Amino acid sequence: MRLQTRLTALVSAIIILISAAIGLFAISISENNEVSRVDSILSSAINQLVDSQDDPLSLALLLADQSDLKFTVSYISAAREITLLNQSSGDLLGVPSDQDLSAALSKGITLKTDEMKRIRAIKLPDDEVLVLSVSLADIKAAKSQNIRYLFFFTLAMVLFGTAVSNYLFRHDNELNDVVNSLQKNQESMREFLGDASHELRTPLTVIKGYVELLVKSQTLDAAKAAEYYERIRHEIERMQSLINDLLLIAELEDQAPIESEIINFSREVAHLSNDLTTLQQSRPIETKIEPGILVNISQHYAQQMLANIFANLRRHTPEDSQVLIELATVGNKAVLTISDAGSGLPEEIYKSGIQYFQRFDRSRSRESGGSGLGMTIMKRIVENANGSISLQKSQFGGLAIKITLPISRD
Repeated sequence: MRLQTRLTALVSAIIILISAAIGLFAISISENNEVSRVDSILSSAINQLVDSQDDPLSLALLLADQSDLKFTVSYISAAREITLLNQSSGDLLGVPSDQDLSAALSKGITLKTDEMKRIRAIKLPDDEVLVLSVSLADIKAAKSQNIRYLFFFTLAMVLFGTAVSNYLFRHDNELNDVVNSLQKNQESMREFLGDASHELRTPLTVIKGYVELLVKSQTLDAAKAAEYYERIRHEIERMQSLINDLLLIAELEDQAPIESEIINFSREVAHLSNDLTTLQQSRPIETKIEPGILVNISQHYAQQMLANIFANLRRHTPEDSQVLIELATVGNKAVLTISDAGSGLPEEIYKSGIQYFQRFDRSRSRESGGSGLGMTIMKRIVENANGSISLQKSQFGGLAIKITLPISRD
């Protein structure tokens, strides 16, 4: 689910919860206030009946006639027969239970058998009861109406909130990119740590094995011991190289800006091209280097990046395979393309791009293949200079490495 959709859903849910909570609280308060008003009127009438010496039936009818809130006066005999002395919307349909009558003597109650009636009662001689009853139908109807209003109000607020959310976030696709990037970085870091621990564990295991052999073998001849020590030295150097690569990647991925300078990129590429020609004189090499191209990059890192590329050419392509080195300006960019006629890379590599601990030559073991971090280091160097690097199939069927860097005009 896109971040914009999740944010919109979250805003809508918050609006629904807040609107419903406030609305239902207000409706409940309003209903309780109306019921309290009914109780107040009934209690006032009951108090007058208690304090008066007049005939309670006659006085009750007079109070019911004079009250703004019309209530029904009902007489209940000792035999629990009911007689309605007047009529209103609060007419009782049956005799309340003794439990309800007992409770209504001290406070207003809503009948359990008829939730639309509120009653108060006063005890008469000979176990007779006088009941004042009011209909709550209008209050219940007002509550239902308020709930409907709340529903439509909440719906309108949700639509409004959704519209506002879409307006605020419709151009903010960077949020989705940031979330996706963080998720990918997390997955990449998890894989990186797993690969790094595996790569470090391998030479440590070899070193441990040879050390144990040296300790346990009391009659080991000097030649064999020298062989074991050489293997230990080799693994230590390999582990040291891996640690150096890891530290370099950490440095390149640090948020602190790396010191850069304006360098003659054409000259640096030409130097490495001449070195390749000198070291492998049988290799056919064609160069198309535009002179005087300046880029803003750390010279140390630029030289290391180019050295890695040309070292890979010497090490992993046949000496008689062709190499084409092209450097030219395209708009405000310097584009370096180094193509070879080697065996190239698997197709999935061109699609997935450069990954940590990725050995492109499947035939190479860890003994000769390095740490698998060379391409990652080159990628970080280029990206820190605001450039890009990509791997493509060359015109010769091998690998083409394309590096793009911004041109400096100073």
